[in-house]
Amino acid sequence: MKDISEYTKNTSVFELSAHLYEKIINGNIRTFSELKEYSSVIPRGSQIQIILMNAFTLIRNLHWGFFKDIDYPSYPKVWKEIVIPDSDYKYAGDLKRNMTISSIYIAMMDIHGYTKFCKQSNRNISMLELLDSFMQGDIAKITQENNVVSRRAMGDEIILVGTSATDIINSVLSIIDYFGKRKIIKSEELSKSRPGAKIILPDMHISAGIAGGKIYTPLIITKDGDLSGDIVNTAARLQARANKISPSSTRVIITKHLKFKYMKELEDGKGEVDTDLRFFNSGIIKFKGISISLYYLLFRREDYYILEYQEEMLDLYDSIKSNLWKNKVFPNLIKLLIKVLLSMPSFSIKTVLGDGKKTVLRNSELIDLCNNALNFYSIKKDYSSALTVFDNLISYLVKVHSFDTLVLQYLKDIFRIYSSILLIYKIEIENLLEARIEKLLSFEDRKTYNLVKKHFHIYEKIRSQVRDSSELCNRKSLWYKIIEDETDNLELSIYSGKV
Repeated sequence: MKDISEYTKNTSVFELSAHLYEKIINGNIRTFSELKEYSSVIPRGSQIQIILMNAFTLIRNLHWGFFKDIDYPSYPKVWKEIVIPDSDYKYAGDLKRNMTISSIYIAMMDIHGYTKFCKQSNRNISMLELLDSFMQGDIAKITQENNVVSRRAMGDEIILVGTSATDIINSVLSIIDYFGKRKIIKSEELSKSRPGAKIILPDMHISAGIAGGKIYTPLIITKDGDLSGDIVNTAARLQARANKISPSSTRVIITKHLKFKYMKELEDGKGEVDTDLRFFNSGIIKFKGISISLYYLLFRREDYYILEYQEEMLDLYDSIKSNLWKNKVFPNLIKLLIKVLLSMPSFSIKTVLGDGKKTVLRNSELIDLCNNALNFYSIKKDYSSALTVFDNLISYLVKVHSFDTLVLQYLKDIFRIYSSILLIYKIEIENLLEARIEKLLSFEDRKTYNLVKKHFHIYEKIRSQVRDSSELCNRKSLWYKIIEDETDNLELSIYSGKV
């Protein structure tokens, strides 16, 4: 049979099926709607219904891409969101392509340790096959339990699609639990589907970004069934951010909107939620002209201590957002640093001081340095000394393995900005010194100054003495003036704030 018009009551089921399958495989029929229209000349009955449903399965496998394995019984919630159901066949329909989907959530995940495991097992084919079966099979089973579709992307990347904040978060946590040696999911309901064979895997960390939940989500399902749109880009950006902040440990970053949706579902009693979860406002990232407010998803009790300095972090965000570089950003940063050092686990680092003396620094010693920096900046107006102490603090903190990487990034970026201000400030001070030194010195000192000006060491000593004079200029006013003049150049690349 070359065309459906050749169908007669004597046409066998095999011949009809083969004809429809050929049309689908060749791309002449790509949707169930096209299939129904093409086969409309065939009398309806139980036999044609079976043929059409089998043909529909073939359409899914060939043209639904990411969603090729979903059906109504297995993924009812996802099905309702991404499929236009057929009026005659309950379990058939067409994918919503190039349409706005009202409630969808996407997570992007990257597994740390996957590549290392593959290299170590490169001669052990059975181990690689076992890992592949975990990635292809177990993960899909875990997420299906949570009404979420998952697909393995490139090697160690996993993409999840769900229809509620609870479902997508539970799926991410279940996968983290699966690849980690320590159990983090208390819910027996969420744990029951995880196979025991994963015990052979090494401890693997996860970086994940989760986005979605907006009423009008521009998710596009392409002709080949791939995912596209802002929600996909946002989840990918968040995953990259999580990977940058925590390259060797597990980190989950979500949008503010997702956090709101999750809390609303918790309030409404929809689905099973983990009430031990906490959220830390980690600021804003900007890309493609938009700003996205982010939160860390905290699920381990040992990480909850960072909530103790959430208020100080928010104060810093606000001072940066308001461009208060004169009198707020530096003090707020130091206050944040002090609170972090008070809240975090105790540490000790061996280091060498400027005079070559070896010493051990702990939380308390670095807090003392913070107070010194704050005193230099806010009380003595000695901005150069404040930044020298600040620079030393950063050099010590990079040696502290457990120090908050987000805070450290702010320390480095804010130091860079203030250092650029200090360069201009020092030039201005030197210009003022040269212009006013004769007026600020006594008659005898002027004679001495002119006499020894050619001798560098004595010359510098006297200049330093005059430079520190309170009569040289109003240092605070000069510092503030430079900041005001340079405001347009003081953009912090990781600017964070409330939205």
